[in-house]
Amino acid sequence: MDWISKCCCPGSHTSIYKMKTRVFGKLPFGQPVQLYELENKHGMQLSVISFGARIVGLKVPDLNGGVVDVVRGFASMEEYMKDEYYFGAVVGRVAGRISPSNVMIEGKLCNLIPNTQNVHMNGGKNGFDTAIWSAETIEEDDKNGVSGVRFRYVSADGSEGYPGELVTELEYRLTNDNELIIRLKCSTEEDTILSIPVHIYFNLGGEAEKDINEHVLTVLADEYTPTDAEWIPTGEIVPVEGTPYDFRNGKRLGPAIATSQYNGFDDNWCLNHAFRPLTKPSLCAKLYNPKNGVHLDVLTTQPGMTVYTGNFLNKNIVGKYGEINDRHSSICLLAQNYPNAINVPNFPTPVLKRGQSVEHTTIYRFTKHKEKGSARETNPTQ
Repeated sequence: MDWISKCCCPGSHTSIYKMKTRVFGKLPFGQPVQLYELENKHGMQLSVISFGARIVGLKVPDLNGGVVDVVRGFASMEEYMKDEYYFGAVVGRVAGRISPSNVMIEGKLCNLIPNTQNVHMNGGKNGFDTAIWSAETIEEDDKNGVSGVRFRYVSADGSEGYPGELVTELEYRLTNDNELIIRLKCSTEEDTILSIPVHIYFNLGGEAEKDINEHVLTVLADEYTPTDAEWIPTGEIVPVEGTPYDFRNGKRLGPAIATSQYNGFDDNWCLNHAFRPLTKPSLCAKLYNPKNGVHLDVLTTQPGMTVYTGNFLNKNIVGKYGEINDRHSSICLLAQNYPNAINVPNFPTPVLKRGQSVEHTTIYRFTKHKEKGSARETNPTQ
């Protein structure tokens, strides 16, 4: 498990970064699961595994002079194999709930396999989160001092009811600007649908902080998509103003959760750039922990963001440091398409046509400083 180090020329923007690999565990039939650990010049560390291309650790600098692991997860392969909550996993082909699961894709009826109460959810029973992804390391000496891992997975025609073979490439890159850059590229042999986020559970206080109640969330979205009691979008697109879903000026999550309709959020926000394609990621959300000064900015080219406040987690879920992952112990900021978009004509289309490809980029950018307040971002395209 030796470190591989790269050192760039003095005076350049790049610096030393490190990477190491080892076997994280094995599947029941003996196939090894690889762990990749990256570190930038500031001590920010990213850990990912080939099972579900999962992010299993992300340590970032805080105001106390140390680093804090802001991603919840597990210590062993066995625990990830039992995981029902998609901790750190790539979710696909389509994240969220699809109901009805019998859908029309470019005039063709496709029967997606339901995996919860007659609803197709998060790619089905054997989605991207349970696949072994092939991987190769990315080692570059460019102006950003980037290093990373490139994962690849081929989803077979008919897998979980989806038509067409889908080739997915996913890159995790760690920069010396303390950014985690996630780049997604997909191509298909037949008309199909997709919406693929990485299901990261964040707690900016690390394992010592039991919940996210004091975190301050900002979402740069003027509209959201309401859901019914089963968390299925109704098809409406509604202004957030005057509702519990208005996070444009930032607010503490504890009081916000208390005013939410279902004791927590599991909802899609329509990002203000949703219906205009972007060539570069746009700022869409901010998360701040006042206890240690850790800030997270989220930028994406995706049209929507699902905010999930861990409503279905429970005290029996024990994390990698022995922490309890109970309800509202962490938050997911999922850059993706609108849930159930294939069944709602006025949502951005999730269809990827035969012979075409699609690319998206999401950036999680970390900084550290104390903040007196949170004002609405006036230029969210920067």
